Amino acid sequence: MWLMPKAYGLACPVAKTLELVGERWTLLVVRDLLRGPKKFQDLQASLDVAPGILSERLKVLEEHGIVARGFYSDHPPRAEYALTARGRDLRPVVGALAVWGSRYIHPDAGLVHETCGTRVEVAYYCPSCDARVDDVRMRAAAASGKGATRRRRTRRVTRRGASTSAKTAAS
Repeated sequence: MWLMPKAYGLACPVAKTLELVGERWTLLVVRDLLRGPKKFQDLQASLDVAPGILSERLKVLEEHGIVARGFYSDHPPRAEYALTARGRDLRPVVGALAVWGSRYIHPDAGLVHETCGTRVEVAYYCPSCDARVDDVRMRAAAASGKGATRRRRTRRVTRRGASTSAKTAAS
């Protein structure tokens, strides 16, 4: 059986994030923990996943500071899992997947505004401008040092999802 390598080998935040949370079941574990701490057996029952796979996913998430494990019983040892602040920061990622999935894959369910029942949308927000933005660019971090210049590739993403590539100079 051929297995995909765990690392993409790309200097891209999407690829690097997928190396950590992109394995099957991982984001579903996060999704369930966003509702609050869960015992191992509750996660297993909710997801209907093999115990060995769930155990491995939880270990990786714990090693990377996304999940914290606490014991609620010493004899026998029983663990409860909760998201750390880093794990809770995945809420918009899971939400964006839910919004996309309800639009294109499974329209029978979706995220709704609790107050009015309307389906929610995902949007980009600029805290510096205090405004919603319709286009964003993915680019490498700016070079440091006085007068540092290098070429980098950016990708412009519009609200409709179309993208264009352009080379820009950083100074």
